[in-house]
Amino acid sequence: MEKYYLPYVVVFIPAYNEEESIGDVIKKIKDIYVGGEGQDYIVETIVVDDGSRDKTAEAARRAGVKKIVIHPYNRGLGAATRTGLQTAYEMGADIAVKIDADMQNPPEEIKAVIRPILEDRADCVFGSRLMGGLKYEMPAYRKWGNKFFAWLISKIVGFKWTDATTGLMAFHRRYLEVFNIIKDFNETQQLIIDSWGRHMRLMEISTKFYPRETGGSFIKFGFKYPAIVLPVIFRMYIHFKPLRFFLTAGFLCIVFGILAGLYLIINQGETFFGDATVSILIIVGVQIIIFGFLADQISYQRK
Repeated sequence: MEKYYLPYVVVFIPAYNEEESIGDVIKKIKDIYVGGEGQDYIVETIVVDDGSRDKTAEAARRAGVKKIVIHPYNRGLGAATRTGLQTAYEMGADIAVKIDADMQNPPEEIKAVIRPILEDRADCVFGSRLMGGLKYEMPAYRKWGNKFFAWLISKIVGFKWTDATTGLMAFHRRYLEVFNIIKDFNETQQLIIDSWGRHMRLMEISTKFYPRETGGSFIKFGFKYPAIVLPVIFRMYIHFKPLRFFLTAGFLCIVFGILAGLYLIINQGETFFGDATVSILIIVGVQIIIFGFLADQISYQRK
């Protein structure tokens, strides 16, 4: 007789100085998901304490968490998320769920992000605050910043993306085996691009999102966040789609070179290659295209 088992879901909570709220998150998860009748999966909660200077770890233990991974110093949300995903995989999780410790994403929404994975409709599910579930007026700098990053992610993955900075997401074990977060600072954009580049099935679903009542966000007004995140996004994009990037850059150089040559002929009466800039642009463009083909072959062999 064939044996069946319930999928094992590990919910991990990255936390930095969240002693005021983390206990409430953990207790809420236990109340909803542990020992519930008719539930077709098993839930265990772990905490990644990212070098907190308060009593976050103690509050988590008092709330009943058995496994707490502690970073000796604050490394960043990306690093804490990486540790959470790795730990969930090592624990044998069929699905890993990341939820923040600030209660802005209510634990009731965990079931929403894991359901498409349980039903084999997706490998990676991201909760979107901007599909109707936002319960407060987001500050203007965060609203427009998220719109920009959502637009950029949409251009990269080739379909519309609404929320590029969500904190609630779920991943099938097949992604846990191969994921890569290259930067310690941020996590969401990296995970979207990385899972897309590894040909996982991505999905966004609407989830509720409430204003923060305790602690503070690591995303502040200013240029620090985009200055760190944008290079990472482009680095990952080039890694997964080197030919597309280098072909575009190379053809642009060649086009500018041709336009410069035509300008010399029409407006200055010189020959097409009357200025070294024309030759340089065309040669560099050809070299970039060749580099693109080489990078594409290397990327293909790695995959």
